[in-house]
Amino acid sequence: MAIFNLLVLWALAATPRAINCLFYLPNGVNLSRYHEPWRLVTIVPDVYLLRVSDGSWRSREPVCVRSRYLRAVRNERTAVRTLDLYSGKNDRSTNWNLGDRQINGTLSMNISLNATSNDVLYVNVTSELANFTMSLPGVDYSDLCIGQYPFSVLFADNRCLLLETRKPEYADASTSSSRRSCSLWIPERDLKEPLQCCVYMFSILCGKSVEVSGKSCGEKK
Repeated sequence: MAIFNLLVLWALAATPRAINCLFYLPNGVNLSRYHEPWRLVTIVPDVYLLRVSDGSWRSREPVCVRSRYLRAVRNERTAVRTLDLYSGKNDRSTNWNLGDRQINGTLSMNISLNATSNDVLYVNVTSELANFTMSLPGVDYSDLCIGQYPFSVLFADNRCLLLETRKPEYADASTSSSRRSCSLWIPERDLKEPLQCCVYMFSILCGKSVEVSGKSCGEKK
């Protein structure tokens, strides 16, 4: 119950109304441990994209989105990982469709994640494939290229990472949760039974969502 109460406080603190000082945290309450993206981006086990905001996912068939650990430069608070997409079909097929393109096998690219700030996670695309047409969650299809993409950190610990795409039209503190473009990442161990507190935070801060990586994604890698 104590953890749940802290999560409620964090949800209030992270909402636009809290930014406008309508809510105040009790003295002595420290929520910094729920705002540490470094803890998840550096874990060795695979990380999966569990949910994205409703309307921001365009695949018409099951797709698994996974990130594998490669290395970390701790003094620079930077982690290097992969971003992989592969079929999420239950028949274990390696053929799948991404938009109008038929894909065989796994699409993969390298990314580096800079967690110098606990408020913003900078994702640098360090390599790309010619046929990698799926963009990072919340980034336009035509905009994917080698470069840096900032994501606001809404919630982060060692069990889930909730990010919001930083778009100019969303910069206003009064932006409602229904207009946000969010993504929720979790470690493989939680893929079959995601922590409800992580799903709860997405619902409170970002509104409706759709599932991306299903329970079978960890079995198909």
